[in-house]
Amino acid sequence: MTAGIGRGAALAMALAGAAMPATAMVPPVFQRLVELRNVIEVPNLAASLGVPIDRIELVAPRLYRVTAGRCHIDVRMVEVPGGPGAGLTPPRLEARAGLRICGP
Repeated sequence: MTAGIGRGAALAMALAGAAMPATAMVPPVFQRLVELRNVIEVPNLAASLGVPIDRIELVAPRLYRVTAGRCHIDVRMVEVPGGPGAGLTPPRLEARAGLRICGP
């Protein structure tokens, strides 16, 4: 009799664990590609630099520097709350460009 109760309890625990939502993990290489795509697609980024983009570099977590000639613009990835599957999907990131800085 106790073996039947034990099996029933084990089955109930297994089903309860299966019903718990799992967080989705995106491999780092794919997350980086999404971030780079967001940086490249910033409206008027290339036009505001005035010359073709020479380099895009990661200078800090979620902070990219886009360089063209003597000028650069820092682009920060900002997490946007909400969306479908919020909490179960990777964070939605939005690229926000800073000011153009030009050197001598």
